[in-house]
Amino acid sequence: MRFKILDKYFFIETLPPYGIGLVAFTFLLFMGRIYHLMKLVVYEGTPLVFVLKFLTYLIPSFLIFTIPIGLLLAILVSLGRLSSDSEIIALKSSGVSIFQILRPYAFLAFVSFLLVNLIVLKGLPWGTQKIKGLIIQMIQETSYFQVTERAFTQVGKHLLFYVESYDPETQKLKNIFIQDSRDPKREITIVAPEGQVLKDIQSRLMVIRLINGNIHQMFSLKESYQKLHFSTYDFRVDLAKKLKGRGIMRVKNKDLSVSALREKIRKMKKAGKDTSDEEIQLQKKFAIPFTCLIFALIGVPLGIQPKRSKRSAGLLVCLLVVFAYYGLTILFDVMGNNKTLSPFWAVWLPNILVTLIGIYLLMISYKERTPKLFEYLEAQWINFKFWLQEKRK
Repeated sequence: MRFKILDKYFFIETLPPYGIGLVAFTFLLFMGRIYHLMKLVVYEGTPLVFVLKFLTYLIPSFLIFTIPIGLLLAILVSLGRLSSDSEIIALKSSGVSIFQILRPYAFLAFVSFLLVNLIVLKGLPWGTQKIKGLIIQMIQETSYFQVTERAFTQVGKHLLFYVESYDPETQKLKNIFIQDSRDPKREITIVAPEGQVLKDIQSRLMVIRLINGNIHQMFSLKESYQKLHFSTYDFRVDLAKKLKGRGIMRVKNKDLSVSALREKIRKMKKAGKDTSDEEIQLQKKFAIPFTCLIFALIGVPLGIQPKRSKRSAGLLVCLLVVFAYYGLTILFDVMGNNKTLSPFWAVWLPNILVTLIGIYLLMISYKERTPKLFEYLEAQWINFKFWLQEKRK
């Protein structure tokens, strides 16, 4: 019964910083996407409700990273507070071992592991499918033709529009000028007295139907000019490609389900294509959730510091471990894509290496010894404080 109360005490200390860290890290990742999404609202007139839905569907792709990092932060903050108040020393003096301290954190890590596993296997494919559906809905409900009357409007890098009058309700245009430089070999200028904006839902295109106009083509290689007259001409803009080009809604291998990835690998192998990235992403579906368990294994020995002076050193080591872990993940990803390592080892080696480090730190803490790295960092921290004091004098 004593240790059940102790477990509850650790939970009370850990859950608040866990929630705060989870929200804070998720918000930081959101900031990288909000800028691009706000450009859709400001420059293209996308309703704000679509942006909010996109952010909702992006949450699973963020949580698979923020849940393990938030857990590690919570363990360090809670144990750091207990260590600085000498509560850890009191617990050890009363016979509580590090493995008993690890028990509530292991349980919390296991729950986080199950949650991340559910997100990876179900949440990411769900978010991807919802984003696809939202793209279609955006095309159905918005024309994406937001122009200012009697002014030149840039659409992307290679399209320039001028419209004398535009009726948003009927989508009718008057006196249209279009300059299209998407093809580097030729530049097209289209002039028409009238037109209308249409939508091709099946192919996800915006179509501007122009009536009784002229097409002026300038070929750069031959330095020739051509003029064509038309009674009806459909000018098409690929909206799905345009949206994906912004890097917001691009469907990547990591967003596919396990079955979809396996099917893609099967088809690519049948076609003789390289499947390194696909196989790496498939292995990651099973490896990513273990980050929660690994970070808990490392966080507990790092958080238990018997001296206050070592608290900062432990936090610094933790930050280095987090950066090292994801740095190793990127490094081995490259090695896997270059076929230096097999997809299995490219994904699982970072987990294995960091797990060994965690076991080493746990055994060192169990023997009441201080890792040499901690001693070195503490010495460097003390030297830095002395150097800073000398500079201030």
